[in-house]
Amino acid sequence: MTRGVLAACLLAVCASSAAAQDGGAAFDIRKIDPETFRAIAVKITDAQKPTIDGKPTEQVWSLAPAQGNFIQREPQFGKPASEKTEFRILYDDKTLYIAVWLWDSDPSGIMGSEMKRDAGLNKGDQLKINLDTFHDHRNAFYFSTNPLGAYKDANTVENGRPINYDWNGVWNNKTSIDDKGWYIEIAIPLSQLRFKSSIGDSTWGLNVCRILFRKNEESYWVPFPREWGASGFARVSNAGVLEGLKDLKSRRRIELVPFALPTVSRDYVGRSEAQKDAKFGGDFKIGVTNDLIADFTYHTDFAQVEADQEVVNLTRFSLFFPEKRQFFTETAGIFDFGKSLAGLGGEAAANDPGLLNLFYSRRIGLVDGQQVPIIGGGRFTGRSGPYAIGVLNITTDEARLSPTRLIDNANFSVVRLKRNVLKNSGVGVLFTNSQDGVSDFNRAVGLDGAWVLGRNITMTTVLAKSFSPTSKGDGMAGVVDYSWKNDRFNYGAQYLDVGKTFNAEMGYIPRLDIRATKAKAEWTPRPGWSGVRQLTFHGNVDYYENHAGEVDSRTQVLSAQMARQSTASAHLTLTREHDDLSAPFATAGTVLPVGDYSWTYGTLTYSSDRTKRMFGTIAADAGGYYNGERRSLKVNWNITFGKTLLLEPNYTYNHVTLPGRPLYTSNVINFRVSHSFSPDFYLKAFVQYNDDRKTSSFNFLWWYHYRPGSDLYVVYNQGWDIDLPLTSREVLDRSYRVHSRSLAVKMTYWLAR
Repeated sequence: MTRGVLAACLLAVCASSAAAQDGGAAFDIRKIDPETFRAIAVKITDAQKPTIDGKPTEQVWSLAPAQGNFIQREPQFGKPASEKTEFRILYDDKTLYIAVWLWDSDPSGIMGSEMKRDAGLNKGDQLKINLDTFHDHRNAFYFSTNPLGAYKDANTVENGRPINYDWNGVWNNKTSIDDKGWYIEIAIPLSQLRFKSSIGDSTWGLNVCRILFRKNEESYWVPFPREWGASGFARVSNAGVLEGLKDLKSRRRIELVPFALPTVSRDYVGRSEAQKDAKFGGDFKIGVTNDLIADFTYHTDFAQVEADQEVVNLTRFSLFFPEKRQFFTETAGIFDFGKSLAGLGGEAAANDPGLLNLFYSRRIGLVDGQQVPIIGGGRFTGRSGPYAIGVLNITTDEARLSPTRLIDNANFSVVRLKRNVLKNSGVGVLFTNSQDGVSDFNRAVGLDGAWVLGRNITMTTVLAKSFSPTSKGDGMAGVVDYSWKNDRFNYGAQYLDVGKTFNAEMGYIPRLDIRATKAKAEWTPRPGWSGVRQLTFHGNVDYYENHAGEVDSRTQVLSAQMARQSTASAHLTLTREHDDLSAPFATAGTVLPVGDYSWTYGTLTYSSDRTKRMFGTIAADAGGYYNGERRSLKVNWNITFGKTLLLEPNYTYNHVTLPGRPLYTSNVINFRVSHSFSPDFYLKAFVQYNDDRKTSSFNFLWWYHYRPGSDLYVVYNQGWDIDLPLTSREVLDRSYRVHSRSLAVKMTYWLAR
């Protein structure tokens, strides 16, 4: 065994030496082969397994060779990390163990303020790990923590497009801090990972990232091109190699998560008595193969899901709200369709509807923001060789949304198939079907391609057709999106065509009967000015016309942004809009008549230093709005007290004047207060007020992760109808009323084999 360990150490030292240069010399990322970065995992016996306490001082860790020599992406691209980081990996027949040493010359500057499961972890130091367990250079499991021992995990598909943070594995993680830095010990049961059983050696992909927050520094074990951004970490095609894994045996996952949900609620608008209910249900998961999973759900419930954030929409088109319900988000990567490779990456991808979204999961179980009960359904997802497969079928119950509106039972089905082609590209097909939904039936089928053409060029292509009783003729849609990007320049062009009768009821298609041509260009120099990291100069033109050749709208944008080394930034934008209203448009408390409108406005945005206990973003708009004027102010703030008490007040104000019409103003307030007592115990209160809709709401969540995979939630919701402003105490008493109250206690229990 000693010889094996010595050989492994020698190989690791040689690989690390090849992967880093002496002193502070910059590293030429363009010339590296990621697979020359090799880490060695060492097998141990059950009696040798380390105690997971965040203090990797046990002798067993010395059996594994240390890996380090991290390289910066920011702020000094290609240079060695400013602080030393090392990791070691052990495993036995059941568990993978990872220890990380994150030394720090100023341990008083180690930062962390989040402990809630799957929190953003973007307010402090962080350590990220990617494991490509099939070594297919496309898919991976992601694990992350911070100095407070938070848990964050995900699985990524198609080189990080997208990253699914609602995948929740059952694993153990502990951290500690001393006068030399902070330390991590992680234990990941092999049953939580998908991989091929093998006799003999197995090879996985691996990359590790350290975020040193006070310096706004990112460093990586395997570096990658700067223009990929922080989300480039998810591109496991650029990962290193984890060797030393022998005789791995994967187990088919069998999991059952039943839940009990007693509730009491009252609808004051309908003047009903308090309604008591005791609901039961659960989810059952079984591994059909190593990488194909069947899920079944009964009485699917989302009592713990936070309400959508209140907004005021002053555009002609419906707003896109991200999916928050875990059953739909945990396999979203398989069912995503038509998302641009040049689009939003990382966590921001959840806010990107895509180029032509045929499947918008919020069409299931939600109607106009109101929940419709889900009876149950099933899902089959996973991979087989170069193919990704997804099948979903859900049945919803009938529901009365108002005294005059009854929703019937409906059934929704989705089939998704994707295939890897070329080195990092893929093609796919999506089919959707709804029965007794908005119409008697609706179906859509689409083909999409995601093309990675070298280091700088990406292209996305989509073609779709819809079928429904009301869809005849040109029920077709398609898009081509092209992008060229490096760290200094970014060019893009897009053509979108959506037919007049295209009708994908299960999708998010905000505009019909349009042909859109879009072009953009960016210059992103790094001037080397003191305190300045990068400048961005941006211009884009979006031109829409209908199929009769008539102009529908046109947008022209010029902007300049300065990003500072401290994480602060300033952004100035000038926008010119043209809108040809072919029908009256209700907005700002009035109705605008048919006609052509053109206007210009400016936006100034400032984001303060996120390393401070108090930081936020302020944005102000001023200028035209159709044939009038508009001023708006948005304030989003974060205030941290102690370690994890977080206040997040947000305020939006609109002031619109239109000729011959009353002054319109609106105020929207969202205020969230949260506190994590530990990674397993979390409290949150969320208050919203919207004087445009004359509503206010309060949501309280008490969450306790009382055992692995098992949770207890206590949720209280209350809503008010409000008519402000107020002028006297008498008006105050009469100006609001409670329209609903509910209290729910949800308990889940995880059973697994």
